[in-house]
Amino acid sequence: MTHEPHRVQWRLLGTVLSVVCVAWMYGGILLAQSEQTVDVTIKDYKFVTKQSTLRLGFPTIIKVRNEDAERHDFSSTMFEGIPTQIEKDGVIVYGRGVGGVFLGPKQEATIRFDMTRPGRHVFRCSIHPTMSGELLLLSAEAV
Repeated sequence: MTHEPHRVQWRLLGTVLSVVCVAWMYGGILLAQSEQTVDVTIKDYKFVTKQSTLRLGFPTIIKVRNEDAERHDFSSTMFEGIPTQIEKDGVIVYGRGVGGVFLGPKQEATIRFDMTRPGRHVFRCSIHPTMSGELLLLSAEAV
């Protein structure tokens, strides 16, 4: 009988740990589902974009990779006035008014922000003015 309180404590600890593990696993899955990702590859002086439907108010990640042997720029007015974070070469730049990122050959960058304005959002390379692409953001009512 003296061991009974210890068994109850171990069962309670096991139950708490199980609940914490399940919450952590499902929380990670739900967080990953709430992010929307756009892959942009720069190749042959063109932007090649892979995206699903983008929705207003969701965290958005744009992954840009330069496959060309030349330096390019990925910039857009879609980042104006909203908090934006750019990760490149182990450096993170963030703030409002971040316009884009320059990418040398074979470099990549990750841009994180929340989509806040519906419509077509153009991006371009300021070094090569004929290069441009666009993202289409739908409001929740349009889906």
